[in-house]
Amino acid sequence: MLFYDLTDKLTFDHTADWLCEIQEHTGDDIVIMLVGNKQDLVQENPSLRKVSREDAEAYAKKYGLLYSETSAKTGYNVKEAFERLVESNWNLIIM
Repeated sequence: MLFYDLTDKLTFDHTADWLCEIQEHTGDDIVIMLVGNKQDLVQENPSLRKVSREDAEAYAKKYGLLYSETSAKTGYNVKEAFERLVESNWNLIIM
């Protein structure tokens, strides 16, 4: 999982560097998920969002990543994101 803060564009901009790090230290046969966190803040105040969902999804698609938005504070979509990632990696193993 590659996390960035939905309310801080700089963290999104650094995901390219972090993605390179992940790819250097793992095999090509893993699934990586880009996760925008702090969804609770942007739900409460949409003006806090600094990275649009469309931009993040386009980035994820470009690099073959899964995408999800979560809130560590409220737990929103956290379990579902982990389950989706595990399932995607499991499907690679059994194929």
